[in-house]
Amino acid sequence: MIALIAGPAKPRRSMQGLGLPYLAAVLEEAGFKPEIYDLYPSSPDTDDPAVLDELLADAIAEKQPEIVGITIHTPDYVSRVRLARLLRERLPHTLLVAGGHHPSAEPEHLLRNSDFDVCVIGEGERTLLQIAERLAADAGVGADDWLRDIKGVVYERESQVMRTKSRTPVDDLDSLPFPAHHLLGLENYAAHPSHGIKGTSIITYRGCPMRCAFCLNPQSHRVRRRSPALVVKEMTWLVKGLGIRGFSFHDNLFGLSRKHALALCEEIIEQRPDVFWDCWTAGDLVDAELATKMKAAGCISVGFGAESGDDQVLQMVKRGFTAAQNQAGIDALRGSGLIVDAFFMVGLPGESKESVRRTIDFAARCGADKIHLSVYRPYPGTAVWTDPESFGVRLTKGENFEAYIETESLSRTEILESVQRGIEELKQAGFVKVETLRCDQYEWE
Repeated sequence: MIALIAGPAKPRRSMQGLGLPYLAAVLEEAGFKPEIYDLYPSSPDTDDPAVLDELLADAIAEKQPEIVGITIHTPDYVSRVRLARLLRERLPHTLLVAGGHHPSAEPEHLLRNSDFDVCVIGEGERTLLQIAERLAADAGVGADDWLRDIKGVVYERESQVMRTKSRTPVDDLDSLPFPAHHLLGLENYAAHPSHGIKGTSIITYRGCPMRCAFCLNPQSHRVRRRSPALVVKEMTWLVKGLGIRGFSFHDNLFGLSRKHALALCEEIIEQRPDVFWDCWTAGDLVDAELATKMKAAGCISVGFGAESGDDQVLQMVKRGFTAAQNQAGIDALRGSGLIVDAFFMVGLPGESKESVRRTIDFAARCGADKIHLSVYRPYPGTAVWTDPESFGVRLTKGENFEAYIETESLSRTEILESVQRGIEELKQAGFVKVETLRCDQYEWE
């Protein structure tokens, strides 16, 4: 058995990423028996994450898996390292594999400071399958350096961190099986907060050509698209087989290819699978015609990555859009009756008191239905993290990859004060949901 861990969370979570469902589907297709642990075991008497991890480790250990794969995003670094330690105590001979954004960015540190045996870099379907096949066949496993010819892995051997050749991302996405949604605990999922009905995730492409300084893109800059017909076939399969009618398109930017986005909407309209969905976009990628098609195809809401209201800041972080383009996109979406959730960050490279002012003003007047405002946090693997000097910022790091920046014009204190003032202004303007207006600080500051 192969155990795959995403999250996890206490019931009732409403959405799951697609990394592990795709991994599980590829493993199932090859004859393996994966299980996805996306929810903690029932534990109504506690919300303590450490206790929940103990219960999860006990439940997994009962199954005696040959491999445990854990997705790690940087904010979850501490808890995932803890979970790996608990699993190692119970499963001393099980291969512990780390995947996701954080291992792709910081594999050496993770291997030297945790119980993980292997880090999978980038897209992991073919890599994990090859590891599983090697274990199943006992083909040299336990012998000297058995991982050396598996592309896309980093591991430790005789106190040396070894990195194999990079693996080319999956070129033909249509060749992949549908994600193993049936292995998720969907019966215990809550309704999607936007749709009001039970939902799941779906993609129409992988990769992103943008080179935003604040983003880590382990799927490469080369865009690979699924055929619209196959995407709608997957949606129909989920409607009929699992009763799922709500979908979140986890594409980086919907409308990146206008032709592809239009074709998808037209396919949904033609096939009529009775679905509702949301997506993510930015700039003027969605115009009035495409927005109208999206609405007709069942789109309800759109997350909009505006990031800043200041063009110099947008240019500094290589966002690829101007404030005017962002406004045009929001206008097109709102004009078609779609709900727009606009996202902004304060404290980006190049930030000043004037640029913060422009961002708050833009957020208040842009016409979005919801505003999400937060303090920018740099992450490992991003351009700002790797070379802060080139962006004119000072980077301060905590022990567990928590970090913040200060710009040439604004100290950390001034950034936090600016965000707090912005939050109060936006609340006065009617954007009152506290969970969307955040001014986070670390305990060690």
